[in-house]
Amino acid sequence: MPPDLCWPFEPVCLANGTPSAWVALHGPLVSPPQHDCFAQLRRCGARLVGVSSYFDFPRRDSRDGLDYEAVCEAWCHCFRQPDDHLAAATPRALLSASDFTDWTWVARQAARAAPPGLHDVVYVGAAEDWQAPAKNGALAARCLPRLHLELGLRSLVVGRAERALCGQAGITQVDRLDWPPLLAAMAAARLVFCPNALDPSPRVIAEALCLDRPVLVHRAILGGWKYVNRHTGDFFDDEQDVVEAALRLLGRVTAPRDWFRAHHGPAQAGRRLAGLLRPLDATLAAEAGLWISPAGPRPHPAA
Repeated sequence: MPPDLCWPFEPVCLANGTPSAWVALHGPLVSPPQHDCFAQLRRCGARLVGVSSYFDFPRRDSRDGLDYEAVCEAWCHCFRQPDDHLAAATPRALLSASDFTDWTWVARQAARAAPPGLHDVVYVGAAEDWQAPAKNGALAARCLPRLHLELGLRSLVVGRAERALCGQAGITQVDRLDWPPLLAAMAAARLVFCPNALDPSPRVIAEALCLDRPVLVHRAILGGWKYVNRHTGDFFDDEQDVVEAALRLLGRVTAPRDWFRAHHGPAQAGRRLAGLLRPLDATLAAEAGLWISPAGPRPHPAA
């Protein structure tokens, strides 16, 4: 396997940290270096597992004409209705990159920094233009002012703010935050706001839950919906019901971290990934779990 993998490729590692014969493909190939990396992987016999990490990949981007379902032997997807997005009859599992988030590592990073001011709500918007369809800033611009005007909730917006939010009372906007201060801001908030739309693997939701913060999530979000339940957060549709949903959420006892620890994290996600790939690869028979895309260091095999 080539030692250097560029996005959207990532090695699938064994429990001891060594790369397996498998490589995760997170999104479409849109540059010459990505195509070169793909060619090297094909030459060395690497096996590909598709991961829904870029909009509604594999359906959205056809710039290179590659049939991603044909080159991937299995699929880790985020979809409510996978048959609407995956046509091939390849093995699949409801498994996202964000499922591998390590709650202990996230909490440790949040403790390294102080939150940038006091805020009740944190919304992480687009840092770059291509992220805009996932982050759905237009909906955020309609909802956050109402949360302040009707509930007095102060919001921190991280990323490029919609023009409609500029100068709004109760809303502070910063272009970017390093990861530890961002986590510290979420840990200090009352809830994390996620109006996200075409977002297949919203790590911010997983991180919020790891920090024991409930999430208020757009009902039409592409991925991450599986994290939302009475223990972790609530759904809203638009600016018409966002205040009601926030009141409902803030008035309820939740246990986001306990729920995430019970259902996700590196060990649980690693077992699911191993269960998906083991029937396709006899060399993985002894592997209790595999490792991909964690937020933090490789977990101990017994974690």
